[in-house]
Amino acid sequence: MFPQIFTKEFVIKSTDKEFRASLCMGYFSLPVDFLKIVKFLHPKEFEYYFRLEFERRVKSYLTGRYVAKRAISFLTGEDSLDRICIEQGIFHHPVASLPNTTNVQVSITHCDDFAAAIAFSEELPMGIDMERISVDRNKVLETQMTVKESSLLSSLPYSYETTLTLFWTVKEALSKVLKTGLTTSFHIYEISQVEVRDEVVFSLFDNFPQYRTASYILGDYVCSITYPKKTEWSVAVVKDLLQEIEQSMTNRL
Repeated sequence: MFPQIFTKEFVIKSTDKEFRASLCMGYFSLPVDFLKIVKFLHPKEFEYYFRLEFERRVKSYLTGRYVAKRAISFLTGEDSLDRICIEQGIFHHPVASLPNTTNVQVSITHCDDFAAAIAFSEELPMGIDMERISVDRNKVLETQMTVKESSLLSSLPYSYETTLTLFWTVKEALSKVLKTGLTTSFHIYEISQVEVRDEVVFSLFDNFPQYRTASYILGDYVCSITYPKKTEWSVAVVKDLLQEIEQSMTNRL
């Protein structure tokens, strides 16, 4: 039996054009899951994988690459996952390439046994991040909060640790769009506004007003997706996928 994989496609509309994107999320709980993924690696990926030494890095590399390939496959129709190559850019961001396609890119995240990826047109940049909610991380996450963000915490109807984690994922997802990652202060990504609509938290930014982030709570996890502000898409599509995952996990217990 292969790992549980969930994929959804959705349409993002700008003022004069429509774009397709796909989200893939997987739950990998058994060591055998990782061995099954190796055969889907591109030769360049396999060369990199062969040099990995630590089990945690092997796990994140394989699961991240697999959901990314599945997301790209769903978006492009390329059925041979080993023909899709996802290398690292200079800031360790994923750079996708596949035959006869030039403008498809992907954003990847992994946390514990979860891995998720969103594939999109390079014309419409997006970023995704997922983190586990934990009281133990409060002190660390507090160091990344600005005065303005601290004042916004009480405006959300969630526990303190949930909101801290949510703010972190919002800024992490934005950093992936900008391809800066952890190479700059997170205070640059200061959140200026938050609003809850239909159980989805929407965030805006002081220094990057051209972007918006939608955040979802999945049990003990928060998943955030950043996208251009002047676009519209059915965020319920992602919510439905996450609910499907949550139901599947409940059934397994």
